[in-house]
Amino acid sequence: MPRAIFFDMDDTLLDGVKAMNAAWGAICGDVAQRLGADPEALRKAIRHQGGIFWKDEAAVGHWRLDLEGARALVVANALTAEGLDPSGALQIAADYGRLHREYLQPFDDAFATLEAVRAAGLHIGLITNGPRALQRDKIDRFGIEKHMDVIVIEGEFGRGKPDPAVFQHALRTVGVQPAEAWHIGDNLYADVGGAQSVGIHGVWIHRDRLERREDAAAVPDRVIAHLTELPALLAG
Repeated sequence: MPRAIFFDMDDTLLDGVKAMNAAWGAICGDVAQRLGADPEALRKAIRHQGGIFWKDEAAVGHWRLDLEGARALVVANALTAEGLDPSGALQIAADYGRLHREYLQPFDDAFATLEAVRAAGLHIGLITNGPRALQRDKIDRFGIEKHMDVIVIEGEFGRGKPDPAVFQHALRTVGVQPAEAWHIGDNLYADVGGAQSVGIHGVWIHRDRLERREDAAAVPDRVIAHLTELPALLAG
């Protein structure tokens, strides 16, 4: 039984993938119509270029604090690969950010799980990468802060996952030892590997849409599909 559970935010508490797919669907439809391209081919090109860009997370980690800039680079590369004019990439990136915000919603099991963890008498924390303004906007819009004993945002703290300092700060704030804490997230490199580097139990959540490759960055201590599985784990 842990004394504290830390949560990732994007694609753990909030369904960023669903919002991403909806936003890119709308964006690519509009852009393709204006540029005389195929919407699905454009979406595929953006997905491909995004995979290339973020493949080495350690090498491009600084772009987490400038997601719109990173997105503009990915879009420009995708447009160029499709033989299209890349000059509108920055505007496309901005339009995507606006639509993603509109479509973003919490997972159905997010707040019920946080309440169950609190009812079990555990400390709760949020550890999230990304720019301060963007992540604070999500926290404020969905009322996440009231559930948390500690919130660590990369853009505020100055470091992001998997940096050990991020997890150590969360541990100190709630007053528990690493072996007494779990961290739950969807990213094997940043969430699971980062937590395990300081002795925190790493729990990987895949939401039935992620697959763990043989060359994955870390091997999780536990694997769950959805947060609804967490209360049973805590009950032993």
